[in-house]
Amino acid sequence: MTKVAVIDSQVAGIAGDMLMSAFVNAGASGRKVSDAMYACQDHLKGSKISKVKFVKVKSHGFSATRLQISYRDDVSERKGAEMQRALARCCDAIGLDNRAKVFARESLKTIISAEAKIHGEDVASVHLHEASSIDTLADIVGCAAALQDLGLLGARIFSTNVAVGGGLLKFSHGTVPNPASAILEIFRKRKFVLVGGQAEGELTTPTGAAMLVNLALDGSTSHYPSLAPESIGYGAGRKEFEGFPNVVRLVIGSSKTASETFKDTVCVVETNIDDASGELVGNLVERLSDVTKDVTVISGTTKKSRPTFLIRIITEKTQLDDVLEVLFSESGTLGARVQEVERYILPRTVLTIPVNIDGNTFNVHVKVAKSSATGKITNAKPEFEDIRIIASRSQMAVKKVMELVSAQVMQRLG
Repeated sequence: MTKVAVIDSQVAGIAGDMLMSAFVNAGASGRKVSDAMYACQDHLKGSKISKVKFVKVKSHGFSATRLQISYRDDVSERKGAEMQRALARCCDAIGLDNRAKVFARESLKTIISAEAKIHGEDVASVHLHEASSIDTLADIVGCAAALQDLGLLGARIFSTNVAVGGGLLKFSHGTVPNPASAILEIFRKRKFVLVGGQAEGELTTPTGAAMLVNLALDGSTSHYPSLAPESIGYGAGRKEFEGFPNVVRLVIGSSKTASETFKDTVCVVETNIDDASGELVGNLVERLSDVTKDVTVISGTTKKSRPTFLIRIITEKTQLDDVLEVLFSESGTLGARVQEVERYILPRTVLTIPVNIDGNTFNVHVKVAKSSATGKITNAKPEFEDIRIIASRSQMAVKKVMELVSAQVMQRLG
């Protein structure tokens, strides 16, 4: 069993103060978190925090915790590098452990990188406006302290889909569509699904988004993982909306399944091809291999005893259009069946391992899967393309090379 947590922001989105309040509501020490937040003012020139308080409130009937913070900031913009130095000094001063420091540092780096990308500036010199205030620093440091206090820094953390709201936003650069560019940049290429939500207004802030992507490393999911709930926290935002509670929900529990696998969503595409030659099917598989996770060809018989090939493809949703384009243009099929499915995957890494074949040294890429519960290797598979290259250069049979490489790989991995 391993500790897991779910950050549920599919209704009201997520902000830094909401996430921190959820941690406190779930059992983190309010005093430790407050002390960490107060410490930020000692390391950011021109700022002063006069009050930090976690209070119990009700939002549409839900009992939750809300952060009340009062501060003064005499500076309207700061360089990202200045914020990073202040964060590092503060984390050291309050004695955060290394994992908490990494979380805080990476969360702020995510915000700075997004702003730099949007404005076409260098990360080291980009100027921050809204994100340069003391409350941004306090939110990140406070959440890092709460995560450490709850023992969640070693946990598997999941995220639901993220509500972002709609309408328009007004900030230092004028009026922009919601979600703001910083939100889109933070979530770009991170496998999170954004949903509009039920409000005309900002539901997810850059600080909340940055911390979320550095906690839920596998992106978002439409379903909760298998877990036994142990504590639940509700963190309320400052706004009140009609029709739904403005809270982010945190569920902390334990799970055996989640410790050994993670879950993602892929598309399965299927079509039947009649009267196709082996050469056509082979070319189709080769073309699809560039845009899919997997392609399977199954021979069969359809009505009127016609021979057929069932083409089954597994692909990322983001590559579905590319897959369909290749499928229709190269196979001649007139239709395809598409369904989204969830799959459980063992965590894996790719290692480069040197092997000696016939007196020559070759580097082989090996996909290694480990059990999170025991730390033992459950599978190690050399990349076939590397095996084929070695066989060609050594003038040996592929089967023989596979046996030799596999034996050396397992010996090195123990």
